[in-house]
Amino acid sequence: MADEKIIVDGQELEEVSGGYGGGGYSMTVGNCNGGYLALRPQPVWDQYHELAQMWPGSTVFTYGAKTNGTGLYGTPCTYTYVQYNGVWGWANSSFLR
Repeated sequence: MADEKIIVDGQELEEVSGGYGGGGYSMTVGNCNGGYLALRPQPVWDQYHELAQMWPGSTVFTYGAKTNGTGLYGTPCTYTYVQYNGVWGWANSSFLR
C-alpha cells in the first residue's frame, strides 16, 4: 500500500492530478448546522486555523482529492481539497454537495 500524501497547495494538487486541464468540478456548501463551513490549511479541525468561512450556498472548486482527518471533538471525517475565492484548503466533505 502506498504512503498517503497530504496535499498542501494547488501546485502539489497539479502535480498529483497531472495538471489542471479538465477533471475539476464545482460543489456547493450545504447546511452547516446553522453556521459556516471552515476552509482549513490542514485536514484537521482546529478552531484557531481557518483560511475562510464558507456559508451555505457558496460554490467551491475541486479535483476531488480527499483524505481522512479529524473533525470536531476528535471524530473521524473525510476532507476534500477545494478552492474558494482563489484560496486552496481542506473542507469537511460531509457539508459539500
